[in-house]
Amino acid sequence: MNPVIPAPVPIPLPAPPWLIQLLQVFTFILHLVFMNLLAGGTIILAVSIYRGRSDARHRDLARRAARSLPPVVAFTITLGVAPLLFLQLLYGQFFYTSSVLMAWSWLAVVLLVMLAYYGIYWFNLQQEELGPRSFWVMLVTALLLLHVMKIFTQNMTFLERPLEFYSRFLATPVGNYLGPHDPFVFARLSHFFFAALSIAGLGLAVLAYTWRAESPDFAAWARRYGLKWFQAATGIQFFSGLWFLFSQPEPIRLAYLGGNGLSTGLLVVAMTLAVLALIVARKSLAAATVAIVGTIALMAVIRHLVRIEHLRPYFDAHALPIQGQWAVFGIFAALLVAGLATVGWMLYQYFRPAASSVASS
Repeated sequence: MNPVIPAPVPIPLPAPPWLIQLLQVFTFILHLVFMNLLAGGTIILAVSIYRGRSDARHRDLARRAARSLPPVVAFTITLGVAPLLFLQLLYGQFFYTSSVLMAWSWLAVVLLVMLAYYGIYWFNLQQEELGPRSFWVMLVTALLLLHVMKIFTQNMTFLERPLEFYSRFLATPVGNYLGPHDPFVFARLSHFFFAALSIAGLGLAVLAYTWRAESPDFAAWARRYGLKWFQAATGIQFFSGLWFLFSQPEPIRLAYLGGNGLSTGLLVVAMTLAVLALIVARKSLAAATVAIVGTIALMAVIRHLVRIEHLRPYFDAHALPIQGQWAVFGIFAALLVAGLATVGWMLYQYFRPAASSVASS
């Protein structure tokens, strides 16, 4: 084996690679939904706070929407643990190496997330006391979360470039490497950035549904406002997605431009669902939400397949030894199903009063 490429961890996998990959992608999809709501939501909230200086509707929007952010933060962090663990399980030698080489940035994620969490609670609990400073609190919070997104993007990109590990180790003191800064990284980051604004805008439109009983006019305005963010960001995302696609190495790029039926089909269906969500959003939020979640799911699958192609010359997960630990996986599966059922019940209870009030009016 090329000594530049780290060897796999000499511990058998606790389950077949296909099952670990399936769980990694599935749990990442769950994390991605809430991560987009959080990152995009803080940006939209910061804009509304600023505009609220001269517009009472934006002040009211900031006050109401802020109540939803603390649980979104909790869901984002909690749901991010499982996909990261599955990633380490399959690609540990690449992930650990890239993380060690950019250790100071990677370790800073914990502090940055804690500060952002504090900023969200600070604004949520003391909006009136903060006054004009509330805009700066939310703006800094949004920038902290965007920096976390940047660090994750750089690390996930760096682990797909194992040939650069040794040269970076020689050129940079261990832990001081900040991660790659090139057009591919910025294309990838822009794709995630506009996705966050898009999902958060749609999430705001859905959240406005819960305000219809007590303030129907305001809820209708908030719904339109959220959809404007959704439509504008989704439209821009088509261009950032093309930038991201054409920044890929030629073999991977061509696979998604007709060279591989499965890859091209996944991309076409994902884009079709995004267009469908744009078309139906004003008439049916439910249909738009289903379509956009489908887009997120397919994009997560594509992301996983692209990572496999990047690492294919150096590593094949299916060649690793397996020693099944089915009891542990059974416990994990049971807890995952129970957790999802609990979250589903919580969301149902949250939206049910609004639905009942609208139906009876």
